[in-house]
Amino acid sequence: MVKILIVEDEPIVAEAVSQLLDYAGHQVVGVAQDEASALKQAAVGHPDLVLMDVRLAGQSDGIETARKMKAERSVDVVFMTAHHDPKTRARAAAAAPVGFVPKPFSCEELLRAVSAAALPARKVY
Repeated sequence: MVKILIVEDEPIVAEAVSQLLDYAGHQVVGVAQDEASALKQAAVGHPDLVLMDVRLAGQSDGIETARKMKAERSVDVVFMTAHHDPKTRARAAAAAPVGFVPKPFSCEELLRAVSAAALPARKVY
């Protein structure tokens, strides 16, 4: 079981992702819509993985939020976004995500990204 924080500004998408992850046997430790809430929930929930939208409510975007979260918590991030043009993908790559899932995605695509991100062999110790 992977402990996952969902950072998504669209409540209906966040709820659908949460239900899918729960059904798949993962533990959702929180849902956030903006950077402040995401950082706070990461500190409390200690996620193994963060599913992060690139566009968020508020001033900061998901890429900047991912950079801050990785610096503070050293947590892995998978981006999930409808904004996957080359410029956005290049900015996102600078945040060193362990995955990138373009929207709209299928349940299988998202679960595959979560499984790949959770593989212990991928982690460098």
